[in-house]
Amino acid sequence: MVPAIDIFIRTYFRDFRWLELSLLSIIKFVEGFRRIIIVMPPSSLERLRGSEIPASAQAVVLTCQEYSDDYIGQQVTKLSADLFTDAPLIAHIDSDCIFRVPCSLPALLTKNGRPIIRILRRSRRPAGDGWRRCIADFHSEPLPFDPLVSLPIIYPSSLYRELRTECCDRHGVTLDQWVLSRRIDAMSEFGLMAGQAWFKRRDDFYWVSADDEVGWPCFQYWSRSPKATEMQAELSRVFGRRS
Repeated sequence: MVPAIDIFIRTYFRDFRWLELSLLSIIKFVEGFRRIIIVMPPSSLERLRGSEIPASAQAVVLTCQEYSDDYIGQQVTKLSADLFTDAPLIAHIDSDCIFRVPCSLPALLTKNGRPIIRILRRSRRPAGDGWRRCIADFHSEPLPFDPLVSLPIIYPSSLYRELRTECCDRHGVTLDQWVLSRRIDAMSEFGLMAGQAWFKRRDDFYWVSADDEVGWPCFQYWSRSPKATEMQAELSRVFGRRS
């Protein structure tokens, strides 16, 4: 039996329109999860009208710390996802992730009760890329693959605690401090998590190549795209919402 899965979304006010569309796609297409946990800074919660979160999503809205640079701040929050939910497994998506076909999260993200970590052996990012380099900076050696694949990504709640302990033991600072000291082009929260899984708990996961993957049910848009409004209007029509 697969342990309970919660979906975790870290968002902020500029992505509220994307958030609504993402939630509508989850309602329409996704099954096999317990709850949706939506986390945002207090300043964003003040701007939330409520209509961006459909009632049928049955989502829980929580607040996190404010950060001067929320691009880095949202990564700090994701690395503390286990503090916002008691679910044994946590599935991450972003506000601009839209599901387009039906799927079951347990079938998509687990196998025989173990989380699946998808990887790229033919990465378009060179080994010196900042998002990949941060893994070696943290874990003292690089991963032999690129772990930065399309969402959703799933981890057990225990892995977050272990990564925080690893940071204190290895670097002498908290994980929050380590992450906040990085440049935005040299930090990947999911890279650090994949590194912790590979170097410390490799046999607890299934490692699956996504190089030739087809039919992945979740499409990740770029919320800052110049065509974002146009894309949102198209998706609104798909989900029967006024744009």
